[in-house]
Amino acid sequence: MAKQTINIGTIANDGTGSTLRAAGDLVNDNFNEIYTAIGNGTTLNSDILTASSTHTLTNKSGNISQWTNDSGYITSISETNDLTSSVTWANVPDANITQSSVTQHEAALSITSSQVSDLASSTISFTNKTFDANGTGNSISNIEVADLASGVLDTDLNSVAGTDTTLASAKAIKTYVDTVAAAGIHYHDPVRVESPINLNAAYNNGTAGVGATLTNSGTLAAISIDGVSLSLNDRVLIYNQTNTTHNGVYTVTTVGSASVAWVLTRSTDTDSYGASDPDSLGEGDAFFVREGTTGAGELYVMTTSGTITFGTTNITFSVIAETAVYSAGQSLTLSGTEFSVTAGSISSTQLTSAVRLDILDSAGTIVKTLFGSGS
Repeated sequence: MAKQTINIGTIANDGTGSTLRAAGDLVNDNFNEIYTAIGNGTTLNSDILTASSTHTLTNKSGNISQWTNDSGYITSISETNDLTSSVTWANVPDANITQSSVTQHEAALSITSSQVSDLASSTISFTNKTFDANGTGNSISNIEVADLASGVLDTDLNSVAGTDTTLASAKAIKTYVDTVAAAGIHYHDPVRVESPINLNAAYNNGTAGVGATLTNSGTLAAISIDGVSLSLNDRVLIYNQTNTTHNGVYTVTTVGSASVAWVLTRSTDTDSYGASDPDSLGEGDAFFVREGTTGAGELYVMTTSGTITFGTTNITFSVIAETAVYSAGQSLTLSGTEFSVTAGSISSTQLTSAVRLDILDSAGTIVKTLFGSGS
C-alpha cells in the first residue's frame, strides 16, 4: 500500500485532524508495511542488498564504486549488456575497467571478452599473463621482439606443422623437407639411357611383372636408344610408352640384329612392388641416366603412388634434375673430371690454323709455345 499520513489539522484542536486512535492505526499500518518489506530489524529479507549477500541484478543501474576494502564483491557478470555506459564501476566512465580499478577482489572477478568492447583502442599492460589470440579474425599487432621475454617467441622448427604460418621461413623449410621426405626418394643403380619416345614393342607381363619383356615389333635391327648402341645387360629407363603400364626399368637381354628381334626384360630390382625398397619399385625411386643424346645427366623419379600391379597400374616417371655430362672430343681424353690431350694425336695440319699452343709441364710452367704452322 502507499504511505499513509496522519492528518493533524490546521491548528491544534480545530476538530479537523485524525483522532488519536485513527492516527495510531496509520502509524501501525506504515510500520507493518516496512517490516514486511525489509524484515523485523534483526533478520532482513533475502531481497535486501548487503555486503555479504548474493543478488542477481537484471537491467539495473547504480554506483558500486564504494565496494572496496570490505567483504562484498561481484563474482561474475554473465550478460553482454551488464556493462553499459549507465553503470559506474569504480568511478571509471563507460565501464572501462583497469587493473587498478579492481584492487580488493580482482581474483574473484570474471569478465568475458564480449563484455569489454573497447580493447582495440586501449593500451593495456599484460604482466605475467597468458594471451591467446587464436581464432578467426583475432590478431596482435605492434609487438616488438625486444618486448618478448625469452621463450615467448617460438622458433622451434621441431614443432612446426606443415600448415604452420607462425614463421614464414619455418614453413618454407618444413614444406620443402616434407615434400622430399613424402616422396621417399632413394636411388637405384643408374641406367645407361632413357627412351625419349615410345618403343614399337610387344609387351609380355611375365609372372606378375617378374620376367616381363618388351620385344621389338618394328624393323629388325640391333637395339639403339637415344643415339647409343646398347650392349647386353645395359639398363634402360622406359617412360614414354603409349600404354603406361608397360613403363619401367629394363635390361637388354637380347641385343638383336637384322634377323633377330631385340628384347628388354624388367630389371630384377624393379619387377615387383615395394615402398622404399632398393630391390623393388615404389614411389620415389630415383634413376640417374648416364648417356644419351637427350637424356644424359638427367635424374628421374617414379611418381606412381600406392601399390603397383604390373600390367595394370600406370607407371609414371618425372625428371627432377639435369646435370651436364661431358665427353672427350677429338685428341682429348677424359678421366674423371680431368681432360688431357692424347699424346701424339695433334698433327701439324691441325696446328696450322692454331693461333698459339702452350705446352706445360706438370708444374704448370710453359715449356714450349707453338704458333701457326706448328714449327
